[in-house]
Amino acid sequence: MFEVNPVEITEIKRCYDYDRMSDIGYKWRKVFVIDDFYKNPDEVREYALSCERTNDKEHCGGLIGTRVVEDRPDMVDNLKPVFKELCQHPEWTNLQFSEGMFDYRWDNQKFWVNHTTNEDINERFTKTVYCFTHHRDKDSSWAALVYLNKDEECDGGTDFYKYREDHAYGDYDIRKDITFTCPMKYNRMVMYEASCTHGATLNRTMFKEYPRLAQVFFM
Repeated sequence: MFEVNPVEITEIKRCYDYDRMSDIGYKWRKVFVIDDFYKNPDEVREYALSCERTNDKEHCGGLIGTRVVEDRPDMVDNLKPVFKELCQHPEWTNLQFSEGMFDYRWDNQKFWVNHTTNEDINERFTKTVYCFTHHRDKDSSWAALVYLNKDEECDGGTDFYKYREDHAYGDYDIRKDITFTCPMKYNRMVMYEASCTHGATLNRTMFKEYPRLAQVFFM
């Protein structure tokens, strides 16, 4: 089920971002976009829709909505070599590949799929003007997602931001800090530096008929 097509990078986007953990200041972070990722995306999608979901904070953190969490050794067997090669691409100038850490993270990799509905969005954002969910993925070097919505269900995408630590979610219009928006497209894989500030593109009118489905990886 988790077989992939030969990987061809559709686009590498450079996002200008602030690195508060070093003396470098601003630097370019990379976002890889790879279309037609799975050979059988319908099978992966239908499986995701058939699974039970949880809103347990241990598995979901600050996620808006719920998450599928399943052990799938076949997924790990198929995808680990694909991502191992991608993680060693020379464009990742900010990150150093560690085989031991990579193996550790894939030993703990699950079939994770984020499931977000219009109701989830409106339940979360009751006291703010905007519906932005910007964060960084801690304890990982890379993160990735695969959009599992059919093209007619797609809306928005994933926003990548310049980091701003002096503004809370609140009513700050963070749209001015978006450096790149990767639109949703069925079976599109997006891979990025986990420390790059990012979040789903959301508003209060989205996903009334279909949930937003995004398989996620942390490595």
